[in-house]
Amino acid sequence: MKFIIDQNICLQDVLKKHFPKSSKTTLRSWIHSGRILIDDRYAIDLDVELKQGQFVTVRNKFVFLDEGIKVLYEDDAVIVVEKPEGMLSVATDFETQNTLQNILKLRLRRKNVFAVHRLDRETSGVMMFACSESAKQSLKTQFAERHIQKVYYALVEGKLATQQGCWQSYLKEDEKYFVRSTSLENGTLAVTEFDQIWSNKQFSLLRLKLLTGKKNQLRVHCSEAGHPIIGDKKYRANANPLRRMALHAYSLVFLHPIKQKKMTFVAPLPNSFYKIAHIKNLGLEG
Repeated sequence: MKFIIDQNICLQDVLKKHFPKSSKTTLRSWIHSGRILIDDRYAIDLDVELKQGQFVTVRNKFVFLDEGIKVLYEDDAVIVVEKPEGMLSVATDFETQNTLQNILKLRLRRKNVFAVHRLDRETSGVMMFACSESAKQSLKTQFAERHIQKVYYALVEGKLATQQGCWQSYLKEDEKYFVRSTSLENGTLAVTEFDQIWSNKQFSLLRLKLLTGKKNQLRVHCSEAGHPIIGDKKYRANANPLRRMALHAYSLVFLHPIKQKKMTFVAPLPNSFYKIAHIKNLGLEG
């Protein structure tokens, strides 16, 4: 639910107007759980003054797990979540329990939770899982045929010479799990579209659209372009002002495997990104 502000007014007054039966405590809980957005940014205070032309979004209620995971959507076929940074998506040789996939199985009491794509441990944002074999195969086919749309945002070092463009290379992972571009014969195709949204002398905010989904693709392409993602020490970043890798999976668009309905999910940028990128809002880019 979205409201356009037609006069200068306090956020609390806007919410009380549209939700008259909700107490101040309830409205404050909505803010703390990330349900209230102002110009696509998380609201942090009921008393903030809004200006004419701004817009307020009240997101649908979602399950908020103790581990910081927000369940945006759940049915018998798929689960869509907001993954916090610092959490593994799936099990590895070194960790099998504290993973997003395993936590969803336990907390949501699901027998089957299948990974159909992954986010790196350091990456936050929207991610989905399948809950049945048929849903898994449908989503994997959509990924293979490039029907699923994924948009990321990244804060990178430096300012790009061109505002928009496309990076294309063939990627290969070595025995030390480091991914780099190589020859056509030795690698697999990776294509990334980029759009520089904001920049200053030190950093830039990029909108990144995955046209393929290879391991560490965005991190490698940014680094090899001379603009590593801040906080990404593995791929030669020097700066780390946010004390995390500044890569966020912003939106995910796919066809529901059972309902055959287009589904769009957005995970707003963490507020920490705006401490560096001084912009008003991103808009809902799908």
